[in-house]
Amino acid sequence: MIPAVIALLLVFVAVGVLVSAGACVLTAWSLVHPPRMTDGKALWVLRRLSPEDLGMPFEEVEFHIRDERGGPLKIAAWWIPASVASRRCAVLVHGYADAKVGAIAWAPPWRALGFNLLVVDLRAHGESGGTMSTAGYFERLDLRQVLDELRASKLKDAEEIVLFGVSMGGAVVAAAAEGRDDIAAVVMDSPYADFAAAATEHITRLGLPRWLAPWAIRLGGWMSGADLKAVDVKSILARLACPVLVIESGNDSFLAEHGRQLRHAVQARPKEYGIAEIWRVQGAEHLMALATEPDGYRDRLEGFLNSAAPVRMGEVRNANDE
Repeated sequence: MIPAVIALLLVFVAVGVLVSAGACVLTAWSLVHPPRMTDGKALWVLRRLSPEDLGMPFEEVEFHIRDERGGPLKIAAWWIPASVASRRCAVLVHGYADAKVGAIAWAPPWRALGFNLLVVDLRAHGESGGTMSTAGYFERLDLRQVLDELRASKLKDAEEIVLFGVSMGGAVVAAAAEGRDDIAAVVMDSPYADFAAAATEHITRLGLPRWLAPWAIRLGGWMSGADLKAVDVKSILARLACPVLVIESGNDSFLAEHGRQLRHAVQARPKEYGIAEIWRVQGAEHLMALATEPDGYRDRLEGFLNSAAPVRMGEVRNANDE
């Protein structure tokens, strides 16, 4: 009887190990293979397919860069010209499992401030190439190459570049800006402090055990060939040598604990790196600051940009109104 009971227990243990291993593999695979935003999904969820649906002219552009893992990589993008001739360009970067069609939600306030816009699809998202997302590890290198090509192809339209990213896109733009001396400012909306913590929160919200997260993150890194913990936003913020604005959603249930870490990182920045601000939008959920405070959002951007790199904003606004 006892051997039979032991055998049964061993079977249960073996099944449990296999189930746990399978869950870990599937979770790791999903972390680095976000679902793509298709036209059908964009039409159903966002009610739009292109900048034209928001009343903005645009041009489809492609950047053919070198994938750090080897071979070429296509990065799809939209170029949205300012309503008047401008030397300033804002590069808009979407979040995880989104695409440029999602990022253009933030295009109107930037364009109203006189910016040309480049809105990109990150690797493994939208219409860009690549099969795996790497939490900014390879994406930062992709974006740096895109910025180099942008400067070469549209020098007069992108003399002054500001990087803007939402959620994971915030991590990408911060990491891409690090070490460069040609970025006028970085603006991040609802960024996480570090990917591992955000991924752990995502995994637990799926109803999976918390202990699964570190194993899935480690396995996802092995699958993608990337260190998914390398792009640590709070650490990058403390040493980013350009003006920075972090927009924090006050009721962000997904990244509730990240704001404190980001505020500490901003406070730790050397003053010679330029101004650094955190704007906490009360009552806003994750990525909903613009919807919660549409007029305040534009005003805050304008005030920050005036302080970061003073320009004749009044003339730009008057030209736009005309």
